[in-house]
Amino acid sequence: MFASACDLAKGFTKPVIISSKKHNGKCNSGIGSFVIINEDGWFVTAWHIIQNILELSHAGQLYAETVQKRKEIEHNETLKKHVKMTQLNQIKLQPDMITNSSSWFGFDNVILAPVIHGIQNVDLAVGQLLNFNPKSVPTYPKFKNPQQQMQPGSSLCKLGFPFHAIEPSFDEATNSFSLPPGSVPVPFFPLEGIYTRQVVIPSNGNQYPLKFVETSSPGLKGQSGGPTFDTDGNIWAIQSQTRHYRLEFGNQNIKTKESEYLANQYLHAGWGVHAETIIGLLNEKNIKYNLS
Repeated sequence: MFASACDLAKGFTKPVIISSKKHNGKCNSGIGSFVIINEDGWFVTAWHIIQNILELSHAGQLYAETVQKRKEIEHNETLKKHVKMTQLNQIKLQPDMITNSSSWFGFDNVILAPVIHGIQNVDLAVGQLLNFNPKSVPTYPKFKNPQQQMQPGSSLCKLGFPFHAIEPSFDEATNSFSLPPGSVPVPFFPLEGIYTRQVVIPSNGNQYPLKFVETSSPGLKGQSGGPTFDTDGNIWAIQSQTRHYRLEFGNQNIKTKESEYLANQYLHAGWGVHAETIIGLLNEKNIKYNLS
């Protein structure tokens, strides 16, 4: 059902690989998704992905500042030894402090522009890649026209990059991360579901509504920031989060292992930022896009 739509969406859905290194030398990475929407390199993704990048960068700056403070103390010849030790003990370098971080946005040699537009309370971010080659995307996406009816029960599909682990390494000589062989290209993973309902939250003075599209299947880790689209490949939402609804099966008044087990069953439903909200932000920032 979604074979053609997935083939289309693979062209504009890309992974973002976020790597970091700690003071103890351990390297980690996480994978999210983003959608390129036009030839100028503008993209949409989940805000929490951008927030993670910013937080890691800030943590790296704090580490560099701590290292510099320690050097100033160590090289201060006016301080007595016991005073130096006291001051150094007050600003120790902890093993889990972030020393370096980087983000790879699906293409080599692109740079994330410094200005990011976002609506944090719906987990939406819009950014731009500099040095972007417009020919690298075969077909740019169309967003579902909010003037057209979104019928509950419609078949939808989420696309992203879950179930793929990457353990980067860090080269001190070049001050850069490298990925092990076979890490890229990151394999796609589609997941189908149906449109259950829309969820509206307070607009906080925005000129356009703040809404989510809910689907009957969860959004998987690695699909955050990726598209939720119909059988024609039109984007209805950008995957943001998963909500867990307790089903409360069984007799709550009978305390057995079976009743306890039944009482703790959940339905996991995906929430993606509604196309109408995305379009509202794009219009506000004069960023071009395509409609179905």
